[in-house]
Amino acid sequence: MIVVLDQTKAMKKILNCKATDCPSDWEALTPGDNAYTKFCHQCFKKVLLMEDPKLRKAQAHTGTMVAGEA
Repeated sequence: MIVVLDQTKAMKKILNCKATDCPSDWEALTPGDNAYTKFCHQCFKKVLLMEDPKLRKAQAHTGTMVAGEA
């Protein structure tokens, strides 16, 4: 059997969580209000999916939980 992995889908990870029990995988989170928000039941925070690295860094600096390509 040959398994082909889809290389076009990059893993999306929570990038600024310090919790040791963090699921860290975007797909493991509970869906939120739209395609760019999810909820973490470990830390009880909203997580924003952000593609732009500069915006991710700025939001993470404010304490917002952000996810993006790892």
